[in-house]
Amino acid sequence: MSLAVLVTMLASLPLFGGLIHGGTWWIQAAVFMAVVALVSAVYRWYVNDSVAVPFLQLFAVVLLYTPMYAPGTAALGVLPTLETLRRTVDLIEQGLGTIASGSPPVSPTEGLTLIVALLFVVFAMTADFLAVTARCPGMVGGLLLTLLSVPLFVDEAGLPWVPTAICAVGFLALLALDTWVRNREWGALIPSAGGPVSRVSGVVGGTGVVAAVVVLALVPALLLPLTMSSLRTDAFHALVGDRRLGGASDTVTTTHPLVSLRRDLAATSDRTVLTYRTDDEDPEYLRTFVLDGFDGENWTMTPVRTGRDNALDDPLPRPPGREWGPNEEVVTTRITPASGTPSMDFLPLPYPSVSVEVDGDWYVDPATLMVFTTDTPVEGEEEEFVVLSARNRPGAEALSSAGPPGTSLDDHLSLPGGLDGRVGELTASLVEGAGSDYEKALTLQDFFTDGSFTYDLAPPPVPTGSDPLAHFLFDDRTGYCEQYAGAMAVMARQAGIPSRVAVGYTAGSPDGGDRWTVSARDAHAWPELYFEGSGWVRFEPTPAAPEDGQGTASRPDYSSEGDSADEEASPSPSSDPEESASLEATPSSPETDGATAGGSDGTERDDASGTSGSTPPAWLPAVGVALAALVLLYAPLLSRALIRRSRRASVGSGGVSSAHSAWREVRDTCLDLGIAWNLEESPRATARRLGASLPEPSEPARAALWRLALAEETARYAPEPHTVQSSGVDLDTVVTALTATVPPGRRWRALLIPLSLLPRRRSGPGDEPAPAPL
Repeated sequence: MSLAVLVTMLASLPLFGGLIHGGTWWIQAAVFMAVVALVSAVYRWYVNDSVAVPFLQLFAVVLLYTPMYAPGTAALGVLPTLETLRRTVDLIEQGLGTIASGSPPVSPTEGLTLIVALLFVVFAMTADFLAVTARCPGMVGGLLLTLLSVPLFVDEAGLPWVPTAICAVGFLALLALDTWVRNREWGALIPSAGGPVSRVSGVVGGTGVVAAVVVLALVPALLLPLTMSSLRTDAFHALVGDRRLGGASDTVTTTHPLVSLRRDLAATSDRTVLTYRTDDEDPEYLRTFVLDGFDGENWTMTPVRTGRDNALDDPLPRPPGREWGPNEEVVTTRITPASGTPSMDFLPLPYPSVSVEVDGDWYVDPATLMVFTTDTPVEGEEEEFVVLSARNRPGAEALSSAGPPGTSLDDHLSLPGGLDGRVGELTASLVEGAGSDYEKALTLQDFFTDGSFTYDLAPPPVPTGSDPLAHFLFDDRTGYCEQYAGAMAVMARQAGIPSRVAVGYTAGSPDGGDRWTVSARDAHAWPELYFEGSGWVRFEPTPAAPEDGQGTASRPDYSSEGDSADEEASPSPSSDPEESASLEATPSSPETDGATAGGSDGTERDDASGTSGSTPPAWLPAVGVALAALVLLYAPLLSRALIRRSRRASVGSGGVSSAHSAWREVRDTCLDLGIAWNLEESPRATARRLGASLPEPSEPARAALWRLALAEETARYAPEPHTVQSSGVDLDTVVTALTATVPPGRRWRALLIPLSLLPRRRSGPGDEPAPAPL
């Protein structure tokens, strides 16, 4: 039964297929559940007790969890430590963040797969208790209904019928096995007087009843929503709406940042978006949005949340990963939106911002420092807001010596599994030999700015069926900032560097003194890469020449060729605002909204760093194959052991059931060992025949067999059979003696392939024993 529970729970895994990207997120959950089932089956086989089963299951899960999710923190490779607990907390927080901020299907981050695995471990242990210990397998249906409700509440697409059908079949298989085991415990069926024709009629009639019940249950369920308009909506999903985990907060929706970027770049005039005054002689880019997820075609933004915890305060949260020095230089920027511009629900700010003074109710996302509002600002207002920000110009030495991230950033390393494999090969060839992540980043940036790519706001359309990312990298090599930024961010993740894409505006053009003007054509996208100690750092793969590039774009000092550790290195020539202002070309509207820097369906990529949310650890397939082989090998053995254990428990209870259970166990032992068993013989005749086959020194075994046969006859025919008492000692003596009469090969076959499990197996003439005459 433990293995049947495992099959049922494995059949419920497809219910989550529409909620999570990729096809390998379920492996960890399957491995954990297999271990839970095997521990239960093996322990119940050897020990006639169930009290210790859940504790042993938890112990096995903990031993397996540590090398899977926190291998560097374990003592002796498997024993958890305090560091393991910290790692677990980080992973759970990461997974909850993915659930809270994402919309189905979400990326299979390590934290998310851990949460899913732990959820199914709890459900598997509970189902094992209900079905095996309590012998109430029908109650497992309640657990499955709970799992069914998850996609109903969080996915507006609802439940596809195939995963639902698989789950239902798994549950029915559990009920069928339980019924079969119970029937076998009752012994052989007594045939009706009608013979084979009557039995066929019974099967047909039973099938008809089942079909009628199914029709009566399904037809109203399918027709009722069609007749009642209130039931034809996504009621469950509407009940949840846009709410996510994290307390009293709502997600905020906005126009897709890349759509806004394309619209601004397609402008036919130098429409002013905003002006600002700053005391920085070389101002930073103004960042509006941060895109941290890649779905194979587009970079997407994790939804941000409102709430008391995210209200805009002074100062803002510290930027993640950045060490704040005592002499941090702070820049003041006064930004004024231009009259007539669309309302801003996300503020363009230099990164990292320290504080923001703005009227109204605003919120800040602590992971990205994006500042946003749920109110609709009045269009055309020229209300100034003041930003204090730190100079984000780390030195080359600090970037080159950066260590691994202090917190888990697996969300910013995950990629879908359908990327073109050539992209991974290209990344690996470019970064080969690089001594640090900083050198890898410079190499990737130089790859895009070495002159082999063409900047064009209206690139040729991507051929139908082609991978946009591969087409951009290997075929036409033509695009604008969206393609450059997205492609470098993907390749950085393949190289093992956490990355994301920022969308906003370049510094714009000087307008006299400390005043700068930003137009719609200054809209821009660029990659941000993470370096411990410096935090998120801007790079610039987009060509920055006035005539054949993004005119006001500029490579940061720390990413320019020949850069040293001097944090005040000279800016690149392309950062000259006067030169940038000379851009006169009028771009046409982009024709390829789908030509984003990403791949769609294709072959599995070759991950240069081995870090991808959809790529399982190398040992997982081998573990899965080994567990599947063990399940197939030991399933008959464990099933037979469960039946034997149940019968021996019944023998100890006394009465009629003890006699029947003991005699059935003698019968199945003979069937397993290949000893003839004739159902037309009486128990007494069978005892004489089997006793004659025992060797001469087996008188105690013959006497025990005779007592069991007499107890069975008494239980069948005596007027007061409740006085029958069979002995477990007699049963053990008989089984041991019968086993000793066959060669070792047949003993092993009886253990691994018990023939008594075959349905309605017969070893002698006759189909069923005739009813005893009264």
